[in-house]
Amino acid sequence: MNVTKLPNNTINNTKFSKVTTYKELPTVAGVYMFVDKNKKIIYVGKAINLKNRVGNYFVGKNSSHLGEQKIDTHQISRDTNIENSHLQQEELHFQKIISLDPKTRALVSKINEIYYIVVENEIEALLLEADLIKLYKPPYNINLKDDKFYKYIKIEKDRIITSRKITKEKDAEYFGPYPAGQNITTILKFLRKVFPYRNCSNSKFSRYKKLEKPCLYGHIGLCPAPCTDNTKGNQINRKNIKNIKEYLRGNRTKLFKELEKEMKILAKQEKFEEATILRDQIFSYEYLTQSTHNVETYLKDPTLLKNERINGILDLIKILNTETNDIYYANENLDSDRNQDLTTFLSNFRIETYDISNFQGNHAVGSIVVTIGGFPHKDEYRRFKIRTKDTPDDFAMMKEVLNRRFDKKNIEKWGLPNLIVIDGGKGQLSSAMKILKDKNLDIPIIGLAKKYEEIVIPNFASETAKGNFRTMKLDKNSASLKIVIIGRDEAHRFAISYYRKLHRKNMLK
Repeated sequence: MNVTKLPNNTINNTKFSKVTTYKELPTVAGVYMFVDKNKKIIYVGKAINLKNRVGNYFVGKNSSHLGEQKIDTHQISRDTNIENSHLQQEELHFQKIISLDPKTRALVSKINEIYYIVVENEIEALLLEADLIKLYKPPYNINLKDDKFYKYIKIEKDRIITSRKITKEKDAEYFGPYPAGQNITTILKFLRKVFPYRNCSNSKFSRYKKLEKPCLYGHIGLCPAPCTDNTKGNQINRKNIKNIKEYLRGNRTKLFKELEKEMKILAKQEKFEEATILRDQIFSYEYLTQSTHNVETYLKDPTLLKNERINGILDLIKILNTETNDIYYANENLDSDRNQDLTTFLSNFRIETYDISNFQGNHAVGSIVVTIGGFPHKDEYRRFKIRTKDTPDDFAMMKEVLNRRFDKKNIEKWGLPNLIVIDGGKGQLSSAMKILKDKNLDIPIIGLAKKYEEIVIPNFASETAKGNFRTMKLDKNSASLKIVIIGRDEAHRFAISYYRKLHRKNMLK
């Protein structure tokens, strides 16, 4: 990706979000920038949890002058809500490094401000960090640079490898540098599962070419095995390398559309085996394209994701008001031109999503996931071990969770949400509504039926609709549906992780 270089590393983009203390950082994926008293960016990093990661650098619960903080060499905090993440493993490794490294101690002593950019996922964080380092050339990224930390992805005509240096070769293209060896491994691991490619040395290639059989990677499907003199294998290898180039250049939407188009053509030609391979690639590719953002768009508009989430909430509110013939948020001027009051309301809009997880009633748990302004707030997540049922009964379990969440003590402690989302259909939603009615709570509530991603809405005012509920299908790419799905998927993951913990604990008894 080509980025116009700035004359120096002074932070001059007022759109970057800024905090005066790390405690103000959100608990989401993103990139952070440390800035000194001269407004110079001195270090760029990334995290799956910005607050946890940056907090590892500092001691002092109440201080807001970051430049006077010291590293806590004993503090090791980890994001317990993220499982099996490469970035989480790297964060724990990085904590050990900064507890020993005098250069990092010097870095922290010079931090005066923290800026950050929130992104969709860890892949975007990896790519954006690399671009910001190339753009600003922060001195402490350079000073900390060594063979363990920085690598390039080198793409040749027939293979993809990693390199610590750029050499002048006619047919080679480089992407990076990517800080930390684990980062580049993560990216290539994901990409290779979707687009298998050759990465072996020329000597290994020649050896297996003489044997006329593929190596282990060829047998397990991670390499098309061009070494076997297979014309088809060579074609697939070059085509997949071309696709990976498109992805790394940021042309993700274009690539996705091309894959879909080619799959349809193959199906029409009755080349079903090839069409099936492409279909599986498209399904796997969805992980890599959780966001269709070109990383460069974050440099142009660092608040891009925040604005998208706010607009999604606004759209969702308007849809609920229209579809229910009711006015849920009557005190807000929803048709205004995004004035400051409305923006503040949407930025603080609290959605609580509820999910139940159990296996035949055993170790049943309920979870509450909180999103504010469309972003998960993991420090406000709650889990409830089900007490009243030991047989499968999601409706009764949902009642118990809602009853405990909205008792007087917890209302005083946690406040009330702007919207409740129930993971489930009419039955789960009906159970939840009964609890709210019994407690005389007037809180907007909807369900999300997972099979077709349908919104389930109570029929309070509709005279023409049949039954007590109606279902509505939103556009699968709509920002409003995405707002609901973010919370639902997090609630499901959160409940499952707690269920597994209880199950493991029981197995050890």
